[in-house]
Amino acid sequence: MELRQDPTTRLWTLTGAREEEKAEKDGRCPFCRGNEALTPKTISAFYSNRGEWTVRVFPDKSPVFQIEGDLDKKAEGMFDKMKNIGAHEVIVETPGHATSLSMLSENEILDILKMYRERISDLKKDRRFKYVILFKNHGTLAGSTVEHLHSHVVATPVIPARLERELRWAKNHYDMKGRCLFCDIIYQESKQKIRTVFENKDFISFCPFASRFPYEVWILPAIHSHSFEETIQKSTIADSLARILKVIISKIEGITPAYHIVFHISPNESSFRTMRGDIGTLMEDFHWHIEILPRTEGMSRLQREEEFYINAVPPEDAAKRLREM
Repeated sequence: MELRQDPTTRLWTLTGAREEEKAEKDGRCPFCRGNEALTPKTISAFYSNRGEWTVRVFPDKSPVFQIEGDLDKKAEGMFDKMKNIGAHEVIVETPGHATSLSMLSENEILDILKMYRERISDLKKDRRFKYVILFKNHGTLAGSTVEHLHSHVVATPVIPARLERELRWAKNHYDMKGRCLFCDIIYQESKQKIRTVFENKDFISFCPFASRFPYEVWILPAIHSHSFEETIQKSTIADSLARILKVIISKIEGITPAYHIVFHISPNESSFRTMRGDIGTLMEDFHWHIEILPRTEGMSRLQREEEFYINAVPPEDAAKRLREM
């Protein structure tokens, strides 16, 4: 596989066949404790007092990005391409066959968040990687093929298109007004309280004003922070995040069994400098957050093919129902 850039949109596409490994057909779950031989070698893990793993990370069997090699950027006439250098890891978030974050205790969710921080921090040490994508696909409608609770961490040599737009408009807002765009959104949502779902002392959750999906919810730190990794280092704030995640996921699952969770974190700062010459105002203009995107039947053609989202449930109505659940 290789990365190719569309010169009309500047978007990068992975081109070529992905090497798929055959799944085990004996009924065993490859992510359950005791079945470690069914997965690649462990990269990192947390252990209980009895020496049994509680959270485990390993390379994806069929990675979209390969960690070995150089980017080898080339031109093909007017077109640009590079190798699919990066990393693709799987985080198994519990040893038992639990199928949802809402089934776990807050302490178990806290350990998952700590592993997220560890893997993101480690991958950001590699200057080849401009961004680390952290996401979870839950349920068959969301594309999950393994029922056991897990997430993916993918390091990429380019910044994903949606994040690039987010970074650009956040900086534009800061340049014009001298304020964080997301802090301004938090201020308005806190004041109006018609789209808020749940708050605690460190985080706020709400259905965004222009929600793409019915019951879409964002979770943001109440106090400005550009870095997920730095925020989670503070134990009391990490506890608050574990608490609000459990609450929101429990509410979402009352609506639909399928959803995506995507962490919008800051880019790799050591690589970000190579893009703009210096890090600029990233620490002031970007505000990390989590987007929870429920999936339901009947996604429209526009939504699938043109990214023109059609949402039949206004966020004000969605937030009201979620609050009352």
